[in-house]
Amino acid sequence: MRTSCLVFVVFSAIASIAAHPVNQQRDIRIIGRTESVKVVAETSSNRLEMLSIGNQAFRDKLTKETPDLLKKLADEGQEPPFMFLGCSDSRVSEGTVFNAQPGTLFTQRNIANQYHKTDPNAQSVLSYAVSELGVSHVIVMGHYGCGGVAASIASAPSAAIDAASGSIQNWISPIRSLYETSTRAEIVEHRAKHGNATLVEEPEISDPGFRALVEENVKASVNSIVKDSVISNHFSALATAKNATAVTRRSGEAGPAKDVFVHGFVYDIETGIVHDLGVTVGPPGVPIPSIPFAAVAKAATETANAHGSDSAHSTEAPKKRSRRGLLRRFSS
Repeated sequence: MRTSCLVFVVFSAIASIAAHPVNQQRDIRIIGRTESVKVVAETSSNRLEMLSIGNQAFRDKLTKETPDLLKKLADEGQEPPFMFLGCSDSRVSEGTVFNAQPGTLFTQRNIANQYHKTDPNAQSVLSYAVSELGVSHVIVMGHYGCGGVAASIASAPSAAIDAASGSIQNWISPIRSLYETSTRAEIVEHRAKHGNATLVEEPEISDPGFRALVEENVKASVNSIVKDSVISNHFSALATAKNATAVTRRSGEAGPAKDVFVHGFVYDIETGIVHDLGVTVGPPGVPIPSIPFAAVAKAATETANAHGSDSAHSTEAPKKRSRRGLLRRFSS
């Protein structure tokens, strides 16, 4: 009897282990191989396991390279040199793109990296970054292939949409207006090309009009930030040599107001390269610092060469790809 119970317990334990999501596997036969390959089945549990493993790797790296960093940030508070306004797209994580350590970037992200003075979330982040944290640089970074910008070019939904889709359409409406009114040559050409179309699809990532609108959208956000009272008041305070820090910084004694520069960058998701749009704005009379990123004009030439100079006139049917627009996805 005792032996039977022991056997039952052992088999139960084995079954439990085998049932764990991490151990669930399926056979895949690959051409050219005589044996099947065991592949772990993707489940909700082992997707979370991926995050757990990543967190452990993150902690291991910090322990090895900067063992005191987290404790220092916890004890002394943050004093990041940069505020970052970027897109919510999962492919454009600022910490990853810039290989930045904790405490480097104070961040605000939304669909298509927009800044509007009517958005209290973005404005509060800008206010805190400039007045409390004393950042020296405000970076607006868009990215080629942005779903929010693509959806702004595509035809708006004609049928009734649900609350979630309506919220997205409302959010991207300023970019749609930018597309409809921009005088930039590539965008004007795109509008003319599709002006009589009943349905305009989302453009390909290499489309010149699409890429131009991504860049113009970044410029629009830079312009909105510079015109915001947070920055204009800060610049005024600098001009009169007054202390523009509104509250005592948690990271230490509040010092005199710093020069703040607002930059416009664009990230190429195909190459991982960050380019400068050349629209940096700083305090009046203060020289713009050297920008270590390549100018976007050069990037545009390289892109045209990479995709073929006559691709816009090609009669070949475009390659089919998955087109899950913003109405069906939230990545932008």
